Amino acid sequence: MNSARRTLLVFLGSVIAAGGAVTAAAVARGAGVLSSAPLFFWLIAALLVIAEFFPIYVPRREQQVDEITVSSSFAFALLIGFGAAPTILVQAIASIAADVARRKPWWKVLFNAGTYAVSLGAAGFMYAALGGTTRVTTVSLAATLAAGAVFVLLNVTLVSVGVWLAQGVSLPAYVLRELGFEAYTMPVLVALSPVIVVAAERSPLLVLLAAAPAAAVHWGTKLAVANAQLVARLQGSLDEMTELNRLKDDFVAVVSHELRTPLTSIQGYIKTLVQLWTELDDDQRTSFLEAADRQSDRLRRLIEQLLVVSRLESHVEPLVVTRISLTRLLAHVVDELRPRAHGHTFDIRIPPEVAVLDTDEGKLHQILSNLMENGLKYSPADTRVTVKVEPSLHGVVLTVQDEGPGIPQDQHDKVFERFYQVDQSTTRRVGGTGLGLYICRRMADAIGARLWLARSDATGSEFSLFVPERPPEAVEEPLSGAPRLAQSMTASV
Repeated sequence: MNSARRTLLVFLGSVIAAGGAVTAAAVARGAGVLSSAPLFFWLIAALLVIAEFFPIYVPRREQQVDEITVSSSFAFALLIGFGAAPTILVQAIASIAADVARRKPWWKVLFNAGTYAVSLGAAGFMYAALGGTTRVTTVSLAATLAAGAVFVLLNVTLVSVGVWLAQGVSLPAYVLRELGFEAYTMPVLVALSPVIVVAAERSPLLVLLAAAPAAAVHWGTKLAVANAQLVARLQGSLDEMTELNRLKDDFVAVVSHELRTPLTSIQGYIKTLVQLWTELDDDQRTSFLEAADRQSDRLRRLIEQLLVVSRLESHVEPLVVTRISLTRLLAHVVDELRPRAHGHTFDIRIPPEVAVLDTDEGKLHQILSNLMENGLKYSPADTRVTVKVEPSLHGVVLTVQDEGPGIPQDQHDKVFERFYQVDQSTTRRVGGTGLGLYICRRMADAIGARLWLARSDATGSEFSLFVPERPPEAVEEPLSGAPRLAQSMTASV
């Protein structure tokens, strides 16, 4: 157990213990009050409990929603009329009952009850010290406001320290933010308590009138929060549509360029052959035909990428699981890429114990082909593309390394996005549609695998792919987190 967690547990235990002690003292002192309490005491107590079950949600900045309850009004009404001891008992029962109904963890239930007890105990001490009485007078009004300030300050401080220890937020900033919010709400709630006391002294039924505004505020704020959330969702949808339109425009521009380039080359070579056939020797004709063939192959690969994306987006890519040989699969990928290697070398390392795997061969072939082709495209000539296979818990990890210039740190999270390219300028050195890594990620999700950028710096990039021993029948979510690699020996192939 680290020191931060130990400190948090000590703090929570201290608040719970202090709250328990205050509540025990309240039981000893408040039992007699409860036994002879009049009808309006129980009516106010019931409203306090109900208010705890129906909090008011207040929307704040950055789509944040805070929770307040009007139970403070009824709690301070009991404090004025009957003292701190019975108030602490009723508030503790209400808090525990509401938190248990919301299925909060036991430590939160006890911490909230302890915070209420300590804060109300301090507020009751302040009320008595300032001469507050059981009747509503000028003195008791001032004492009520002072007691409310003590309650808010202590309650916010205890909660803020707990959040600070648990989440590491800035304590002064959090305290000031919460106190600023309470400064708008708590005076109104505390100021309502003398009204409740006066109404209860006249007739218990008048106390119900105090609940009517609270109920109206509850339902009004509930609708306001719902509307605010709806507006936020609509704004999010609008932002998403705007981004999709931008991506569509970028995609059309990129694809138009990528399609036009090989088509123009093919057309140029063919026209030259048609016009100058008799003037060209056999070597020149062969060279022109090979160039047209290379450009047509480039065009074919581009069209295949677009078709694959279309099938992935339409969820019509079936999963075909077979037992495959990783050695044979990687040999096929290398054979396909070798004509485009331009002096690059391939280093394939597969330990014998992980040479066989149950997965979708076609999808794994496409993932590895795209990753290795990326290494060829973005690395200088005569460098090496390395593929390592290592055993891992319940699967294997395949790592593709290149010796390119690397990817900027601020773009590591974006490389798997659809149509995204690190160099988006019109004069970029390497062409493409920005779909290769997107297809790899989607294919990996389809076979229950996990693909991530393990490293990228000035010495090159390293992509890692965890492939399970056997993919699940239906994959809904990609695996979370990079798996821990088991230490193993690798052998060059």
